[in-house]
Amino acid sequence: MLSPIFRYGSWLFGLGSSIFFITSQSFSQNPPPAKNAPNPSGNFSVSPVMVSINSEAPAPNTFFTIRNDSSLPKRLQVTAYRWAQTDPSTPTLEPTEEVVLFPLLFTLEPNQSRQLRLGITAPSTPIEKTYRVIVEELPSPQTQNNQGTGINIRLAMSIPVFFQPKQPQSQPGITNLVNNKGKFAFNLTNTGNAHYIAKEIQVTGTDSSGKTLWQKSRQGWYVLANSAIPYGLELPKTDCQKVINLTVNLKTDNNANVSQSLPTPQGVCP
Repeated sequence: MLSPIFRYGSWLFGLGSSIFFITSQSFSQNPPPAKNAPNPSGNFSVSPVMVSINSEAPAPNTFFTIRNDSSLPKRLQVTAYRWAQTDPSTPTLEPTEEVVLFPLLFTLEPNQSRQLRLGITAPSTPIEKTYRVIVEELPSPQTQNNQGTGINIRLAMSIPVFFQPKQPQSQPGITNLVNNKGKFAFNLTNTGNAHYIAKEIQVTGTDSSGKTLWQKSRQGWYVLANSAIPYGLELPKTDCQKVINLTVNLKTDNNANVSQSLPTPQGVCP
């Protein structure tokens, strides 16, 4: 399986992600809840799930809509972080005052919606600035007082925010192709001043005649400006001695296509 490495502390992030906080409750002799009892762990939603703000705008701000889709009130907390990929394998989130949010703490009644305002106070720069806004569910009085058995699941949403330069331009690339005993690795890079999304990553093994012996593909992830994301693939063992070339093809959300190959004249067997 082709798998990217992108971990922020104990949180894993996707293009617009949900994070689940799971808390167990001790077993007791109390009876189970009634069949039609309200479900406190229902979801909430955030829209949009990704935001781009033009740094040249007179007032660089926007709004999110947050809705409580559960049957009980939800207490929510909102926090902003600076999002970086300074180390390819361990991108980081750092608290920031460059993003202003209002409100920071609020309660939503069942089926209620409200707007969250976001503003950017940072000055415009030649390189895109990137942030994550975390909308996190806090423990409710109902779940805190629940002495029954089982587990509670609390949801958090991670929303990417891009503060774009005057002329945003990504520059996708593929570097550091290495095959080590059947384990193939490479980096997706971005030397531009704005992010791109790896819409599709495809790895193909071909023989001496150019015939495709196998092909692996998957959707990728964000590659921020001036950063790289490592990917790894355990190569198929079938016909491994016949594979004399490995090719990586990248398609981005901006319709860019990039290709890079690695000759493997000795095959790719472990």
